[in-house]
Amino acid sequence: DQPNPQSVYGASKLEGERRTQLAYARTVVARTGFVFGPGGSNFLSTIIERAGRGERLKAITDAYGTPTYAPDLARRLRELAQLDLPGTYQVVNAGEGVSYAEFARAALDLGGYASGNLESVAMGSLNRPAPRPRNSRLRCLLSEAIGLAPLPFWQDSLREFVALNSPNEVAAKG
Repeated sequence: DQPNPQSVYGASKLEGERRTQLAYARTVVARTGFVFGPGGSNFLSTIIERAGRGERLKAITDAYGTPTYAPDLARRLRELAQLDLPGTYQVVNAGEGVSYAEFARAALDLGGYASGNLESVAMGSLNRPAPRPRNSRLRCLLSEAIGLAPLPFWQDSLREFVALNSPNEVAAKG
């Protein structure tokens, strides 16, 4: 698919990719999304933290992406750097994409949290200042074509993440 940025942010990312590739012939561009992992304030870490406090949660039902576990992403970026094959690569975990709500519910279920505190909402109800794409699902076709094994299924990486980051005993039993 051809890139189709829907916001100033998306257009600036694409322009950055193009300018970098023009300036440096050996550039490797990695596109990813729905990144989750330890530390920081990513969507999933925030959901688990707030669920641990028993807070009400909201997650979007009509925007989709392919989850990417940060340690898996880091490993793949190292592999791409070692191969020294310039190009644009999509780097996400294996498996079908999901909505934010489905992703959050899977994490809550694995962590033994009450998913009844999760409210599913439409993207339009959040009144965000800039448009966001409804479908940002990606597949790693080129990286596999150059001989790299697929990344683990996002569900397996999610299980690892929740087991390492949830205080609930249920997650530890996995």
